[in-house]
Amino acid sequence: MTQSISLKVPEELDHPLFFPKKETILEKERFAGWSGTIPFEAFPYELLYYNNVEAYAPWNMGALHIKELLEKWKGIDSECSLLFSERKVGQTLVLMKQGVGLFLTAVFWMHGKPVVLSDFRAEMESFTNVPVNLAERLSFILARPAFFHSYRQLSELFREFEKQYVKFMIKNKNSQKNV
Repeated sequence: MTQSISLKVPEELDHPLFFPKKETILEKERFAGWSGTIPFEAFPYELLYYNNVEAYAPWNMGALHIKELLEKWKGIDSECSLLFSERKVGQTLVLMKQGVGLFLTAVFWMHGKPVVLSDFRAEMESFTNVPVNLAERLSFILARPAFFHSYRQLSELFREFEKQYVKFMIKNKNSQKNV
């Protein structure tokens, strides 16, 4: 039997797109370890972490999980592409929200940090492996998540980020050999 717990949305994750209410419910046991799949709930590991609930901290080994995040995006990307081509824009918001969540998760985890939404611009200033003008581009997407131009921008950010990730992995692999 799984135990659901009610959690307050912490200041770090306070964003109306992802958390229109100030409380959310999670099944704590699902996040005690890595289940092998990225959940579609908005930032569950971070919710538990910021509420001081013991759970797995995937950002400590974030680079290992990035590949899975990128694969999950590919499925969302093809669904969004189809919906936009069929002019079913109203059905894209949930997918875009998931896509933006995956992207933010990938960026923060690769840099060994839990996601911070409240002041993501300041947090990302220290990040080295990110696409150009990331904060401005994300602000545009977050302001208009269901627009076609936001989808195109998010797709491009994922494409650029994947290149950064590959470079990061190659660099880290080579640096481990030199030790």
